[in-house]
Amino acid sequence: MERKLKERMLEESSYSKTLKDEIWEEIEMKLDNQPQFSESRLSRSHNKQNKNMSGKKKIKLAMGIGAAAIAIGVFFSLPVGTAFMKDIQSWFAPEKKVEVEVEGNKEETQQELHHNETSEYVIYYDVDRYKLVQEEGKDIITTKDPLPDQYPDVSLVIEQNENTKPDELIKEVSQLLAGSYAQVRDAEVVTEPVSGYRISAIDGQEWDSKVTAVYVIDNHKEGSFVLTLNYFLEAAEGHGARFEQMLKQFQIVE
Repeated sequence: MERKLKERMLEESSYSKTLKDEIWEEIEMKLDNQPQFSESRLSRSHNKQNKNMSGKKKIKLAMGIGAAAIAIGVFFSLPVGTAFMKDIQSWFAPEKKVEVEVEGNKEETQQELHHNETSEYVIYYDVDRYKLVQEEGKDIITTKDPLPDQYPDVSLVIEQNENTKPDELIKEVSQLLAGSYAQVRDAEVVTEPVSGYRISAIDGQEWDSKVTAVYVIDNHKEGSFVLTLNYFLEAAEGHGARFEQMLKQFQIVE
């Protein structure tokens, strides 16, 4: 049933991206249990577009909206946590533009969705500057073009520890960093860019001194996600800021 519904939605996906965005907003409002108005945005959009359409176009738009409305209804009749629920967001937003602030300047970046089905999470990353590779159970976001040898590692590493809770794992991370860096700050509880623990370390004050920031967050299954940012001091407001922004898009999808 889920497969057939997905095929039906894709068949009817010829309507505009604006309408697709409005459909997804309908879903998000329901997920957030927000108060509903007597006339939804989707319906208002339908009525507005109908005014300037021929008969055939009106019928086609109505069919597309009808299919979307059915899909939304079926979506909320399915058990929370099904594969259907995990997939639906990617159908509507495989990529998006995100505004980021780098070195005091705001810029728009093109970001692509990555869904790790094994670890059950999604993240958007800047596809113009970075690539995502998978190695030994880890997802690694790094520069598209390798940096010259004199530069330290620049990467965002995402991995899961299924057996250790965040409050225990952050202590282990602190000990590991202490053995490799000149200065390690105390772990702290944070809510941005993700909710969990954060600990950072730096190995000197030169332009190329290695910097590492580690976030340890609950995986909702008695374990943890470890999100490690690696860059160098001069790149703190560049790569460091971009990685922090990407983590704002990190989402566990159970």
